[in-house]
Amino acid sequence: MALRKGQNGAFTLLELLVAMVLMVVVASCLYTALYTGFRAYRSALSAVEPTLQAVNAIELLKEDINGVLPPGGTLAGAFTGTDSAGFKGVDTDSLEFCTTHIHVDDDEELVGGLGKIEVLLEEDPNSKDGSYLLVRRLTTNLLAPKEAEASEQVLCRQVASMNLRYFDGSGWLDEWDSTADANSLPLAVEIDIQIAHDGKKGVEEPQKRRLVQSFAIPCQTPAQEESESTL
Repeated sequence: MALRKGQNGAFTLLELLVAMVLMVVVASCLYTALYTGFRAYRSALSAVEPTLQAVNAIELLKEDINGVLPPGGTLAGAFTGTDSAGFKGVDTDSLEFCTTHIHVDDDEELVGGLGKIEVLLEEDPNSKDGSYLLVRRLTTNLLAPKEAEASEQVLCRQVASMNLRYFDGSGWLDEWDSTADANSLPLAVEIDIQIAHDGKKGVEEPQKRRLVQSFAIPCQTPAQEESESTL
């Protein structure tokens, strides 16, 4: 049935009120749909972003290890993996070695060369859940008369734990010290990182995501090559 207009051809007050109510209902429905969509987007982004940072950090560490220098000599320090624990016994391992891969890119210079890399976890002063920062320390001037100051780069935030293991050919070890093992390198390194992120509302404990990756070390020391050739 068509709407009836008043005697002067205009809509009645009741018809205008009904139209306004319908507009408000439609607008509120659209607002609710948009708000729900944006909230889901923000929630997904906050959950995925720390994981993406961890993936990029693992890839950078992989590139660093691909350029590792055999321990010993003037420009090649020890390959040292330290097994340690932090608050509540979580793994807070660290690794130090020399590499030919430096990198920084995007007009911040450095890129390639020779340097000492140290990867470790540091307490995050801004964290409310006790998470850590994954830090990469780089020292480039290894022949300086005084120990050069290392530059720090935060690779990832909201790290709950980091466990590093080293494969010696027969099993995985929690620590590695090349100075105590004829300046040898492990055959592979495994990195196990747990990332904390905000979970559902009302849940106090943050949710955690675990990323595990292992990669082979392409470089071998002369002692390792000699021992393998005699087998």
